[in-house]
Amino acid sequence: MGNHTVKNDTSDEDYTSSDEFDPSNHTFINEKWIIRSTAQIAIESSIFAPIVLFGIFGNFLSIYVLVKNRHICTPTNLLIGNMAAADLLSLLIHPWVFLIYDFFQNYQFGSFGCKTEAAVECSILLASVISVTAISYDRLTAIVLPQESKLTKRGAKIVMVATWVTGILLSTPFYIYRSYKERQWLDFLEKYCTENTMITNIYWHVIITVLVWLPLTIQLICYITIFIKLNKYEKVVRRNLDHRQVDYKKKAVRMMVSVILTFLICRLPFTALIFYRDIKQSNLSQNTQIQNMASGAYHNLWFASKFFIFVNSALNPLIYSVTNDKFRRGFRTTKLSKWLFPREKNKPKVASTKPTPKLTDTSMLFKKKNIFLIFKKKKNQPLSIESTVTSTGKAHLEINKI
Repeated sequence: MGNHTVKNDTSDEDYTSSDEFDPSNHTFINEKWIIRSTAQIAIESSIFAPIVLFGIFGNFLSIYVLVKNRHICTPTNLLIGNMAAADLLSLLIHPWVFLIYDFFQNYQFGSFGCKTEAAVECSILLASVISVTAISYDRLTAIVLPQESKLTKRGAKIVMVATWVTGILLSTPFYIYRSYKERQWLDFLEKYCTENTMITNIYWHVIITVLVWLPLTIQLICYITIFIKLNKYEKVVRRNLDHRQVDYKKKAVRMMVSVILTFLICRLPFTALIFYRDIKQSNLSQNTQIQNMASGAYHNLWFASKFFIFVNSALNPLIYSVTNDKFRRGFRTTKLSKWLFPREKNKPKVASTKPTPKLTDTSMLFKKKNIFLIFKKKKNQPLSIESTVTSTGKAHLEINKI
C-alpha cells in the first residue's frame, strides 16, 4: 500500500538532495537486475496463489448466498456481505499489483498508478476493517443492549455506505502526496514512485490507528462485554436448572478468540513495517522525499505484511460466513450447492425417527427462544427463567450471532 515506495535497490545514503549531483554523469550505483529470476517469481507466485484463490472463492460465495437468499439479509449479514465485497475486491486487484511491484526493479505503473494504486488499496482495506468493527458492535447490541438500540436494515445500509465513503476520504492523501519520478543515469533509466515524508510520516500512523488500533480496541471492548454477559447468564441457568452443564459459552469463546487472534496476527506485520520505516528514515538526512528502502529486512517485512493482509481477507469468510447457520442453510438451497455437491438420485428415503430428547442433553435446553431475554424485562412484567422452558424439557440457545 505504498509503503514499499521506490522500486530499485539503490541505497539511501547514495542519494542526496544537492543540485550539484547529476546522475546522468554517473553509472547506476547498484546492480541492475531489471526483473527477478524465474525461480523467485515461481516461488512467490506459488505462495500467494492458494491464499488468493481460496479467498476469492470464499468471499464470492458469501455474496452469492446473500443475493440468492434475500430472506437471510439481516443487518449483521448485510455487514458481512459488505466486508466480503471489500475483501473480494482486495484479492482481485492487489495481489497482481503487489507481484508486479516486487518482480521488477523499476516501478511499472507510471504516474497514474503511483497516484492511485495505494489510495485504492487503502480505501478497500478501510471499508473491510470498518465493516468488521460494525459487526462486532452489532453483536454487542444483539446480546447486551436493549432491543431499541439494535441495528436495523436501513441502519446497516447507511453503515455500508459510510464504510466506503470513510475509506475513500481517508485515502485521499495518497492522491496528493505521491509522485512518479524518473532519473536518468549514464547507463540506466530509473523509474520510481515516492512520497512526501513530511506529510506521510504522520499520515501513516493515522492509517494504522484506523486499520489496526481502533478496530482492535472496539472489538476487545465488545467481545469482553459479551463474555461478561454470557458469564452472568450461565450462573442464572445453573441456579435455575439444577446446575446442568451448558456448552454454548465454549462455542462463543472460540468464536471471539478466533476473531481477535486472526485480526491481531494478520495486522501485526503491517504495524511493525510502519514503525520500522520510521526507524530507517530517522537515519536519513533532512530530505523531504523518501528514497529507496526496498531491500533486506525492509523488503522482507513489506512482503510479510502484504501476505498476511491477503490471508486476513481469505479467512474472513470462514470466520463470519461458514460458521453462520443461516449462511450454511442458504447455501444448501442454491443451484451452486447442488452442482458442487450433487445428491444421489432415486436414493430411497429413510423415515427419520427422532429420539426422545434427554433432559441432560444441553443442546436441547431451550426451544428456539432467545435466552438472553432473561436479562431484559417486559413492560410491567418480569420474565422468569422458568417461562422459557417448554413442557418437554427442550431448550435451545441461539448463539448464532456470536
